[in-house]
Amino acid sequence: MKKLLITVLKTALTIGIFVSLFVEFGGGTVPVSRTDFADGAIFYRANPAMPGFVGRLKARITGSELPVAQISLEASAVCEAAIEGVPVFVRSTSGEIVKFRALHHCVDGQLAQVLPSEDAEERVALAAATGETVWVEKQGVQRVPMTVEDLWAEVKSLDLGVFVPWLLFATFIKFLGIIANIVRWQVLLRGQGLEFGFGWLTASYFVGRFFGIVMPSTLGLDGWRLYDTIRLSRKPVECTTALAVERVIGLVGLLATILLFMPFADLSGRDLADIVQAMAVPLAAAMMFGLLLLLRPELFSPLIRLIPIAKVRNFVQSTITSATAYSSRRSALLIALLCAVFGQITTMAMYFANAMALQVEGVTMLQVFYAAAVMTLGTFITPTAAGEGVRELVFVEMLGGHVPAAKAFLIGHLGFWIEKLLLSFQGGIFLIWAPKSYQRVTREDLERLKEETARERALPTTAT
Repeated sequence: MKKLLITVLKTALTIGIFVSLFVEFGGGTVPVSRTDFADGAIFYRANPAMPGFVGRLKARITGSELPVAQISLEASAVCEAAIEGVPVFVRSTSGEIVKFRALHHCVDGQLAQVLPSEDAEERVALAAATGETVWVEKQGVQRVPMTVEDLWAEVKSLDLGVFVPWLLFATFIKFLGIIANIVRWQVLLRGQGLEFGFGWLTASYFVGRFFGIVMPSTLGLDGWRLYDTIRLSRKPVECTTALAVERVIGLVGLLATILLFMPFADLSGRDLADIVQAMAVPLAAAMMFGLLLLLRPELFSPLIRLIPIAKVRNFVQSTITSATAYSSRRSALLIALLCAVFGQITTMAMYFANAMALQVEGVTMLQVFYAAAVMTLGTFITPTAAGEGVRELVFVEMLGGHVPAAKAFLIGHLGFWIEKLLLSFQGGIFLIWAPKSYQRVTREDLERLKEETARERALPTTAT
């Protein structure tokens, strides 16, 4: 029941994030002067000198004066700014400056269309509109400034001659990262005295990825790998320790990658980028803590007595005892860490290839790499199904001021289909053609495994 509840909550959170991406409050139309629309006297853009969230917060605390929020923008530059993802504003007939969907009024890179009336659904050429007042689409309060129409327009504009080769490259580069993750898993298992063939581990890994698509997350990749290795080795503590250490190494490698790319990304002014940059010291401290946990796990033994639950305390004690096996095998930890960093870089490269497949302009490779690393951290700490919603939101937040929101959204969303479809269906093939032990996992198997694990956990208590 607990696992079911967690799965339901994750699914609900994922759906909630997706809904929040598209829900808009306060949208609609706004009247503007026809003459001013034609001569470009009513258009503005976000002031690039305006600091992001952290900078604005500092200014309020220190009492510093902030620059104006918007600056004038010529009509000829409105569409270009909107294509680059820059927020564009318009002054209504009442004098209010509001954000508007400039791209919906552009034709061939120039402002050319308006709404002839407040309730009109189809846009017309400015020359076809009569009267001194015309209407434009107002951008309401929305987590991601786009519509389904914007996404569909981006999809329809794809050049398959560019898209397909880059998509294949993205899939290949991510596949190399998966291979590195399997090598890391093998090295860590070997550090616990467990020998598994690379071919068998590869099959098990992809079966786990397959389960990650069609089953709740707790029975996905990590759950299957843990079950599979314990089933063969009958050593639950060692298998669990290898997986736990793998997680710690993965987080250390991720934090190291974020800190490495942070000075070169040049995404200041984006709220999320500013927040992550402000957390550079805590992130570095977390990375050092992880390294210390890997290199000197015995230092944390005195803290175990603070755990109130006896079963948990005994299991953590057994895990730390097993983790000390890596303290004398620094080479194994180094190889595993290098594999983790390589795996993270291949993920970042996959998202850059996605950007190239979508023919995104206005961002550099380093900016996409950095956004991908922050996105990975976001999926790590946010309990959603397969990271959906989080990856799209992070890319929009990080790159939205440089590229249209729809393109930033698709960079992240395309990664989902590569990871969860193109590089996971193979597990179903392994599951069908693998030995019988892969084909039938019964309730009796799971109950037996639970009993064996309980006995293993009880051993340290009996010994003392």
